[in-house]
Amino acid sequence: MIIVVRIHVLTSPVQAFKYENSRRYHSYREGSYWGPNDEQDALHQTVTHRLFSLLLNDKLYLAPLANPRNVLDIGTGIGLWTTNMADAHPTAEILGIDLSPTWHDPFRPNLRLEVDDCCSNWTYADEGRDAFDFVHIRCLYGSIHDWPRLYQQALEHLKPGAGYIEQAEISLVPQFCLLGGHEDSVFVEWYEFWRDCGRKMGKSWFVADNMARLIYDAGFEDVCETRFLLPLFGGNDNDHDHDDVTEDNMCNNSARRREITRWFKQFWETGMEGWILATSTRYMGWTADQAREFVKRTRDALMNGESDVYYEMVIVYGRRPES
Repeated sequence: MIIVVRIHVLTSPVQAFKYENSRRYHSYREGSYWGPNDEQDALHQTVTHRLFSLLLNDKLYLAPLANPRNVLDIGTGIGLWTTNMADAHPTAEILGIDLSPTWHDPFRPNLRLEVDDCCSNWTYADEGRDAFDFVHIRCLYGSIHDWPRLYQQALEHLKPGAGYIEQAEISLVPQFCLLGGHEDSVFVEWYEFWRDCGRKMGKSWFVADNMARLIYDAGFEDVCETRFLLPLFGGNDNDHDHDDVTEDNMCNNSARRREITRWFKQFWETGMEGWILATSTRYMGWTADQAREFVKRTRDALMNGESDVYYEMVIVYGRRPES
């Protein structure tokens, strides 16, 4: 295992982080990323990884890679995807970068983890590293100010003709299986919050619905987009309330749909305080109590199954041209 930290390592691990409203956040380039990096967030990342694995039938990516040798994972978090990738491709060199050194169980001989900021100028070529076969991005909504620049830097560091970028994001636009009567839904309130907060942050939360075009505009070829439905209603074995509703064969009552729903509800349960606590108090003028009350209302809606809302997970990949 090789762990490289590009910042000055302080003697006390507590000094490497900051605390705000009882949650822990990164201090390197403080404020660049809105999310916490504590154990509660680690649980959320674990749930997210399981949800994505379920949707992809345990695949780690959709891009048609041919024996990848050099892989970059941006925003690696606790390192679940990178460790799985290192195990799946033992002859490949896997590099994961993040603003926080919070990775779990990174002991792989072909895995390298670094504290770095993907929004800075990439210097991998200057450091003598080979071009990447694969650049992987997942769940960076609300985190990047200039997506075209990030995609351009990825393009320049991929192997001509063979290197792929792939990005997986949750579309935060709520969809409803039944028409009308959703104006008062707490999930519409979430959409409005992310919309208004993104404007104040200067970082859109809705990259999932634009990334195919942006990746294509950056110069990638063979751009492919795949969408997976993530329902939030139902999820109980004895739930038949929506058997008569269909939406791409996923708004009916099936064992697979129920399992996806259960994990997607856990995605919300474990993640929503982290999504809103810092963003609402830093940018929207909320108090921490207001943010937690909003989380409570959402939790009640999830528990009561009050809405027929679903979301989409979007995966886009593209290949760098030969020239």
